[in-house]
Amino acid sequence: MADASEERRQRGVEDGWICVGAFAGAHGVRGDVRLKSFTDVPNALFSYPSLHKGVGGPVLKIKLLRDAPDGFIVRIDGIMNREDAQALKGTKIYVSREALEAEDEDEFYLADLIGLEARDMSGPALGIVRAVENFGAEDLLELVLTKPLKGLGRHAFIPFRKAYVPVVDIRRGFVEIAFDDWVGTHISERDPDDTEEDAK
Repeated sequence: MADASEERRQRGVEDGWICVGAFAGAHGVRGDVRLKSFTDVPNALFSYPSLHKGVGGPVLKIKLLRDAPDGFIVRIDGIMNREDAQALKGTKIYVSREALEAEDEDEFYLADLIGLEARDMSGPALGIVRAVENFGAEDLLELVLTKPLKGLGRHAFIPFRKAYVPVVDIRRGFVEIAFDDWVGTHISERDPDDTEEDAK
């Protein structure tokens, strides 16, 4: 099974820091930079008290110039030309997890779910939460299962609803999944002629 801490790192959550955006290269010749936001509400990126260049890196002073088709056009203190702007391409922007603390202890952020152990309601561990995805309809927890499930393989996408995820315990590091209910619904929607190829 994949290591939980590695999954969190790959998904932009590491050592108390959360990735909220990344630079996508230069725009024009004056040093303006294209910026892609990873927050649910893209503009929310500019509401954080401080944005850092990399994990624990220096604070960036970013001025929003305008929206762009794939994000925003911004200006950064100290970046004066196209070459410097282009050099930032691929650089990720982080905020301190402390800056995102929910006011209510029962509240949490979707990023908090990454790396948690996924347990069946009956108790056994199923695997870990690899990611929280949204393909347009609703949030889905992507689980990496300890054991492949016949017909489905090692990856399961569980709708993040109370019916399927009745318990989220951030402090104790697990989510509880109504796995049998999900499997029953999911299998019933599949073509009966599906083979075991998915499990390979």
